[in-house]
Amino acid sequence: MEAASRLQGQRSLPLILLAVLLAAAALLAMLFLRRDPLPRVPGKAARQAAAARPSAPPTPPEPIIIADLSADQARASNAAVPFVPGKIVAAKPFVYSGNAADQSAALACLAAAVLYEAGDDKVGQEAVAQVVLNRVRHPAFPKNVCGVVFQGSERRTGCQFTFTCDGALARVPGAAVWARARAVAEKALAGSVVATVGTATHYHADWVVPYWRAGLAKVAEVHTHIFYRWPGWWGERAAFSGGLRGPERLDPRLLAIAGPQPGAPAPDWLPSEGAEGAQPARKSISIEDVPTPALKGSIVRLADTAAHQYVLQLDPSAFPGNWAVVGFTICAAKPDCLVMGWTSEQETPHSLPVLPGANRSMAFMYRKSSVLDLAKPYWDCRRFPRADRTQCMPGT
Repeated sequence: MEAASRLQGQRSLPLILLAVLLAAAALLAMLFLRRDPLPRVPGKAARQAAAARPSAPPTPPEPIIIADLSADQARASNAAVPFVPGKIVAAKPFVYSGNAADQSAALACLAAAVLYEAGDDKVGQEAVAQVVLNRVRHPAFPKNVCGVVFQGSERRTGCQFTFTCDGALARVPGAAVWARARAVAEKALAGSVVATVGTATHYHADWVVPYWRAGLAKVAEVHTHIFYRWPGWWGERAAFSGGLRGPERLDPRLLAIAGPQPGAPAPDWLPSEGAEGAQPARKSISIEDVPTPALKGSIVRLADTAAHQYVLQLDPSAFPGNWAVVGFTICAAKPDCLVMGWTSEQETPHSLPVLPGANRSMAFMYRKSSVLDLAKPYWDCRRFPRADRTQCMPGT
């Protein structure tokens, strides 16, 4: 009997221990639920990301160098580049905090950027404004709006926005067009955010392939422009922490468009009242073996004889088909040749190479390439319709 009782006690001992353990676990669970959650320890990926922050920001690439591809080849190449995976993180709102004079100058610079870079396209203008303000916040760029917009414009191949060094500012927009651009700029400087382009700091037209594309992450496409940010930490929202540093310096060329700015003296190069114009007359250039009558009223304004590239001021009253004859005549004895033409002296570029921004007003182009076995004229089909659509310039 005693042996049976001992055996029964031994059998019940594991059950008692199990009950004690279950009770202890329940008590610990109750205590844990009543406490504030413990702080999270950063995971391996977060620690690696923090450690991967470079010590110095990247250097902005020179925008002028583009691959020698046709418009269709460039579009195919751009389409083959995948967008960066994951959700696009919107930039922080940017509210301009400078004084009245700086704010007026910043508004003029930003309005000029959105108008000359995106034309009278509100969606494109808003995306360009976002890129400008992203740059203001990023440590790789100047710390005010005019500084960002006109960065490098003193050098023919150094400008970050092509309209600042390709002669485009000689074209004064109409009052209504300028007012719409100002409205977009005002909205952006008041904190409006274009989430679709995120933290993009670069963009280009889809018909060109700049060499800097390979080093950046493709984030968005807005109409005919593709937007990029830097890969890694310098493209993340945390990198955009810079503040404004003044003063804003308005480029004198904007005075004809935006008018005198408050607190800014008129530059001494402006002509006095009644003076006969500020710009000297442009010279014409002769091309060896091409007599003047063969140009059919066109004027050669620029020529790179080594590269066989020519900029013409076309006769706007001439039959557009004659321009093809002019292009063929100039390029006839050259294996590789490019003739570009504008119908207005104001729109005709003042320097070579011609930057992509000037292409918007180009009326005609004749291209000859020994590599592509090509010799073909192209027109701006918005103004000069062609029955053969393959003769239309990109975007027209």
